[in-house]
Amino acid sequence: MKKLVSIVVCLLVSCFVLIACSLLPLVSPSSTESTLQANQPVTLDFSLKDKDGKDVNLADYKGKKIYINVWATWCGPCQREIPELEEVYQEYKDKEDYVFLSITSPKDAEFANTNPADVSKDEILEKASELGATYPVLFDTKDQAMTHFGIAAFPTHILINSDGTLKVSFAGQVQKDKLVELLEEMQ
Repeated sequence: MKKLVSIVVCLLVSCFVLIACSLLPLVSPSSTESTLQANQPVTLDFSLKDKDGKDVNLADYKGKKIYINVWATWCGPCQREIPELEEVYQEYKDKEDYVFLSITSPKDAEFANTNPADVSKDEILEKASELGATYPVLFDTKDQAMTHFGIAAFPTHILINSDGTLKVSFAGQVQKDKLVELLEEMQ
């Protein structure tokens, strides 16, 4: 009987791995290219909410180098990269020409997201704190950011030059050294 259970478990795990592998193209770095194009202007004419419920208009950051991390609490790669993102944030937070933001899509009714990608605002803030994130966590409203940036996978990283053009947008876990390299290349 134990052998049969072991075989069934192995088959289920194998099926799960095969299904997961078949989804890999959905998380490729090119998954957002159809919406955002490198060196093209990025419009930021919408608002998000901060942890206190105040509007944060991304257009207010015009003229700054903007790094956006789009994540979800249930996403393993998102969780694994947060400590390194925090290290980078600590290095850049006092540089006036850089803005470091994190965006997620909570399920709370107040945010009116028709396709929320995450749990409640309070659970998101709790997870961010648990993982050591001190950088700003913003909340999508009415699916504006997810739609505007063409988010198809988590995590997604968006870097916008100070002239408002896209430096790069890609999905997948980023390493600290690579993120620092990209930030330093920004104009």
